[in-house]
Amino acid sequence: MADTAPVIAADIGGTHSRLSLISRSDRTARPLSVRKYHKFKNADFDGLTSILDTFLGDMDCSQIRGAAIASAGYLVGDDLIAGNLPWRVSLADIRQRLGLNEICAINDFVAVAYGTLYLNPADVVVMNRRAVRPEQGAVAVLGPGTGLGASVLLQGHAGPVALNTEGGQAGLSPETDLELEIFKYLRAKYGFANVEHVLSGPGLLNLYNALAEINAREVTLDSPEAISEAAVEGTDKHAVEALSLFCEMLGSASGNFALNYGARGGLYLAGGILPKIRNFLIESRFMDRFVAKGDMRPFLEAIPVNLIEHGQLGVIGAAGWYMDSLSTSYANGR
Repeated sequence: MADTAPVIAADIGGTHSRLSLISRSDRTARPLSVRKYHKFKNADFDGLTSILDTFLGDMDCSQIRGAAIASAGYLVGDDLIAGNLPWRVSLADIRQRLGLNEICAINDFVAVAYGTLYLNPADVVVMNRRAVRPEQGAVAVLGPGTGLGASVLLQGHAGPVALNTEGGQAGLSPETDLELEIFKYLRAKYGFANVEHVLSGPGLLNLYNALAEINAREVTLDSPEAISEAAVEGTDKHAVEALSLFCEMLGSASGNFALNYGARGGLYLAGGILPKIRNFLIESRFMDRFVAKGDMRPFLEAIPVNLIEHGQLGVIGAAGWYMDSLSTSYANGR
């Protein structure tokens, strides 16, 4: 089978699933070709196999090399366990549906981290204009969506390796008196306050509700979408306050993540929320909080920070990871 045989790449999020057919014509080249792409709303389907049926239609699956499934969660045998998904994902069911043996599953943010290898300058918005250029070193990726994804890309002698981290589950570190009050609110609600409890879609709603309780005021908005929309449009000052705090706390968490992994190669912001609040984020105190780490300020000021605006990066990263990880069998047609 020729190297042009496509790979099915799926990026499975809590709300949407993105599927694509991706190929490359030169086994040594980085650029990938997206042959077909579609975004599906998970609530409209009873499982991933149903989405595959719609995506593939009557296509002959014998012309497909394999599949890479990128999703939050972890594998138990052939079952993908993810709390944010509305249905179970079985790799065995997918193998049977496609008639393929090479079905691989990776973490969704491992795919995004790997996808940064394929980014062009037009795909990102520069957040840290103090940084002249990236240095050799780890590349960190952080992204709020239904949850908070995090990964790190390392360059080794054998090629790039993306680490699967649980940065979103790390304990929340309040940095102001107000954030300490929010921390207490979250600890009372959940028993343990982690970063994802504020830096995600549900986290934005937590911030809005916490601020309402702390300030003894009425709650008038009931969804992350309503809060972010009202904040971006400037129609609700309480929504503006919540989203501003969200951006500040994201800056602090991003700075911590970059320090933890020595991310001299850069930090990328991804996830479903940020492109929708792009201008709000740029004008926020995100970068002020990112670099506000005492003696480590010069280190952080030198790190390039970019907002990813490439909606297909998850599927591209999943396909690239698949092709490079299975490069020997891919090249030899096995």
